[in-house]
Amino acid sequence: MTYPILLVHGLARFDVLWNALLGIDQTRFPLLDGLHYFKGIRTMLIQKGYSVFNANLPWAGGTDRRAEVLKHTVIRVLQATGAGKINLLAHSMGGLDARHMLYNDRNRDQIHTKIASVTTISTPHEGSPLADHLLKHLPLLLRILGVFPLDMGGLKDVGTRACRNYNSRADVVDFEMSCEKDILFQTYAGRHSYQDISFFHKNPYKLIYRLEGDNDGMVSVKSAKWRAHYFRGIIENADHLNELGWVFPDQIIRGKSPGRFLKYIHGFYAKLAGGLP
Repeated sequence: MTYPILLVHGLARFDVLWNALLGIDQTRFPLLDGLHYFKGIRTMLIQKGYSVFNANLPWAGGTDRRAEVLKHTVIRVLQATGAGKINLLAHSMGGLDARHMLYNDRNRDQIHTKIASVTTISTPHEGSPLADHLLKHLPLLLRILGVFPLDMGGLKDVGTRACRNYNSRADVVDFEMSCEKDILFQTYAGRHSYQDISFFHKNPYKLIYRLEGDNDGMVSVKSAKWRAHYFRGIIENADHLNELGWVFPDQIIRGKSPGRFLKYIHGFYAKLAGGLP
């Protein structure tokens, strides 16, 4: 039987905005996850017999802070289910949080001994040029608009410099490689064409394509691969939010059916879950 699955969201989980506006409490009404970041994915997998949980990490916090919260979430799920291990299925920055959790806790609670697998989807393992661009221009824009400073920790940690520095540390590499005998690591990337990508993603797409090639409007295929032997494939015709089952209005106008596309994405996650330990 498959170990429990924990869905780990990325930076600035967007659904908290309308959840707060509509007064939706996901802990009390979990079957309303058609409005969740992972659109209906938890419910779909539960209906197929899996034990599935959603993480709730600091909205824009840095990886170390989010990793600590993720560790405690893992512990709570293990206690609630009585399982010996758990599968982490992480989108975007959530994959970096998972990696930092494993490394940061390697000596204290050794949480890595409780992890069966880490699957990342469009995680910027090599960093994101988009984050670099935002870090350069966003603080100035906020000052011009008179907006109070935001927690920029998460944005800094998905930048190319931070990820490059982390990946180049010999102790990090040695630890992660030593985990391979006990943890299944696998990565996926999203890819979309510029013509059909959402209006929201068009400018980021061009920026990333110029520097790193094919991408999903937020993260390049190159960055999402991590190590070549972890890479399992590409989710085609999917931008960064499409990968979660969400379709933008302008894409719907151009013929992208929300229902058919959600079925396609749910099929991807169902197949992925079927291969987990």
